[in-house]
Formats: sequence, C-alpha cells, structure tokens
Amino acid sequence: MIYSGEFHPFRLPVPGLWLDVFQKIKSMGFTGVSFYVDWGLIEANPGHVVTDGIWSLEEFFRAATQAGIYLIARPGPYINAETSGGGIPGWVLRTEATIRSYSPEYLKKTARYMSTIGHIIEKAQITHGGPVIMVQPENEYSTWPGVTDFPTEKNREYMAFVENQLLDAGITVPLIVNDNEVKGYWAPGSGLGAVDIYGIDAYPLRYDCE
Repeated sequence: MIYSGEFHPFRLPVPGLWLDVFQKIKSMGFTGVSFYVDWGLIEANPGHVVTDGIWSLEEFFRAATQAGIYLIARPGPYINAETSGGGIPGWVLRTEATIRSYSPEYLKKTARYMSTIGHIIEKAQITHGGPVIMVQPENEYSTWPGVTDFPTEKNREYMAFVENQLLDAGITVPLIVNDNEVKGYWAPGSGLGAVDIYGIDAYPLRYDCE
C-alpha cells in the first residue's frame, strides 16, 4: 500500500533538513511522498535551468532513500500547487501562446525544463535503485465544472506531448494522472494521452469550508 504524504523541496530549500522531514513522515506511518518541482523557480531566466545548490534534488532523493520513503515525482510543467502561475515562469506567461496547450510556441518553451528535470528524475527511478516509483505529467489536466469544454483533440495531443517528453528522458516507471472529477480522463485505454494509472482528486467536502 502506498500511503503518501506531500512535501515540496522548494518550499523548504534547506537540503540539510530534508532527512529529518522524511523521518518524521515515516514515523507517522507513511510509505511515500509526492513532490512537485517548480519550473518558475529553476528556470526563472529563459534557457538557464538551475539544478544545483538548493535547487538540486540529489540530496532530496538520498534523504528519501535513507528514510525508506518512496517518491512520486510531479514535475509539471504546470503544477498548480497554489504557486504563482502554477509554477509556469513569468517569461512564459508573457508570450502570445496559450499555456498548457498544443501551441508550438508554448511547447518549445517547455523543452529545456522538461528535458533537464526528466533526466534528473530518470536517474532516481526505483529501476536504478532510487526512490521514485511513479511520475505524474501535468496536473489536474481535465475539465473544470462549468468552465471548460474538455477534452478536445488538441488537449489529447498536448497531454501525449508532455508524456513523451518524460519518456524521451528515460522515464520507465508508471505515469499517473489526478483527474479533477471522476470522468476517466487519461485513464488506461482511453486513447491518446492515456497514462498507466488513473487517479482522482478526492476531497470529501470539495470546497465547502462548512
């Protein structure tokens, strides 16, 4: 059973503290941790993807392994995570292209980040003795009630493009999805853009604070 907590290294950019956090998560009975990577932070300047210092994930992977925690990697490129622009850099948001679409201009801008982070995650897969057991392309790339008409063929082509970016980087562990509703978007066998494991965002009370 994968019983996963959530911990984002960019929200605690102090590598020396990560083992302590993982050990506390483990002590509470969790077996895994899901984590985002914030594109907007590591490629704040176009073409300069920073993956050293506090933005290096190597210590994060080592600490998870030492604590006995499996990792579920969620690199985006869009992550939401209540971050500014969903983790998409400001320089991308200023372009004419529609973000999270099959627009060639947008896809081209994701290339360096997805290739770089994809290769970093690839080295940390469980198949190489690392802690990463699953990878999630995009985030909640599905309908939003009363707002979007989804999916179209272009949506499917975009989702498949993001998945192929990860596969091209050498990702072989299962790809997963978190559907915003129970619609079966990207479920195995659903067509172009399908992933290996289907999941939903299940909030018992949704957004009702009462």
